[in-house]
Amino acid sequence: MEILKLNLDKSRPEAPTEGEVRFQVALIAATAAVGASLVARFVFDAPLLPELLAQAIFAIAPIWFVEMVIGMLGPFAKHLAFLACVVAYLAALLLASLAYLRYVPRRNSIQARIVSIAIFSLAVWACTLFAIVPILGGGFAGKYLPQGAPNTAIALFVAHAVYGAALALASKVYLNGHDAAKDKSKLISRRRVIRGVGFAVLAVGVYDIGRSLFGTWFEKGSGRVRGGNGVFPNIDNLALEVTPASDFYEVSKNPFDPQVDAAGWKLEIAGLVETPLLFSYDDIKGLPSVEQYATLACISNEVGGDLIGNALWRGVRLKDLLNQARVKDGVVDIVLRARDDYSDSIPLERAMNDATLLVYEINGQPLTPAHGYPLRLIVPGIYGMKNVKWITRIEAIDYDLKGYWQRRGWDDRAEYKTLSRIDAPASTVKGETTIAGIAFAGDRGISRVEVSTDGGKTWEEAEIKPPLSPYSWVLWHKQWAPQQTGKHQLLVRAADGTGAVQTSEKAPPDPSGSSGYHSVIIKSE
Repeated sequence: MEILKLNLDKSRPEAPTEGEVRFQVALIAATAAVGASLVARFVFDAPLLPELLAQAIFAIAPIWFVEMVIGMLGPFAKHLAFLACVVAYLAALLLASLAYLRYVPRRNSIQARIVSIAIFSLAVWACTLFAIVPILGGGFAGKYLPQGAPNTAIALFVAHAVYGAALALASKVYLNGHDAAKDKSKLISRRRVIRGVGFAVLAVGVYDIGRSLFGTWFEKGSGRVRGGNGVFPNIDNLALEVTPASDFYEVSKNPFDPQVDAAGWKLEIAGLVETPLLFSYDDIKGLPSVEQYATLACISNEVGGDLIGNALWRGVRLKDLLNQARVKDGVVDIVLRARDDYSDSIPLERAMNDATLLVYEINGQPLTPAHGYPLRLIVPGIYGMKNVKWITRIEAIDYDLKGYWQRRGWDDRAEYKTLSRIDAPASTVKGETTIAGIAFAGDRGISRVEVSTDGGKTWEEAEIKPPLSPYSWVLWHKQWAPQQTGKHQLLVRAADGTGAVQTSEKAPPDPSGSSGYHSVIIKSE
């Protein structure tokens, strides 16, 4: 009899504790709320609390720390921060549910239980909307968010309604003696949750690393010549003179960039103007347009880096819109505000330059979402952070406004430093070869490029291909026949249109752009 009883006990499932059952209920409710929030964000462009939290963290973190993390992890840094904020949001809802289940008396009647859970869900919604969202910079009830206060309130209400419904349903199933709550092995344990988070981090990391390593093979090119015939400018690995839109560098402050619907998009011209204006997408495209080649470089670009590209842009002159609005006397800056709550300013003088454009096309095609669709700014002469994307509002003001990055320590003038880069040859050469690359100095142009093949002891002038416009980079090349085998240090330097030679002084991108000569080691055989 003892043996039979022992066998029966072994076949009987282990019952979970009350705390484990409560954890299961709370996890289901929190997961449902997070899932609903993610669907609302990526399907309906609703505000998402973890995204706001990630942006707030990057906004208050020291600039050196942000640069270090992004430099080490690349895109994975922002995606990892976002994932961590999603987990934090899940944990907060989980803890709130556990507190409710533990400390709020359980109601016997179904109606009383539903009312109790509804009040709890509304309380969490109100706390989120009127306390957490303002703390994260969204303003009271989200009035500073692109979606506005009403849409923010509705989106959060729906997510918390799902939260309450899931809490009620899970409570009914797991807290009323249902068979599903009698087998511990069928519940999701805390250990499984931690393991799931670890797998999510691993998946995001593999995705980002895969894109970095194999993106040039499966998704897009690199903006470089592949399989060239060796005749300038068709030299293997030399930058294409016009960078395809798919290869143009992409940098933003966002974990996920906004997806703007041009049909409902409007551009507002306001501030110190005589005639405030409002344009639709079709209105902008109906205005007299201009095409202009211009190079754009990120202020975070390292010496020899790839955060630079050259394209043919089409749009309208910013000064034409400002003249139509009639800017008042005393205006100092023109402020540009974007759909993702980004803002920056440029001096009125630059805004009134013929070359400063509001563009809607890149290389003959509409802007992609990553490049600022439906409208972005192109300002020759200053780094990309001031070439605002996803513009929705332009304001004339009588003071110097510090933009998103300037408030975090980056240079306000942000004028391009003269740069040059060696793209070719490859690491090993045999006999005579061609040294080639790019040079750029913003709206100052390039007057001379010099190359050294002996580590900077002597310099020889390279041949420059005429630029596509006064605002685009130049391609350069020089024939070289190594006099001896072994390793050679190649360096390049350029002089801008005024004759000023780029500095050899090495400087990091923070706070006003990197500087120094680009150097590569080549082995000749």
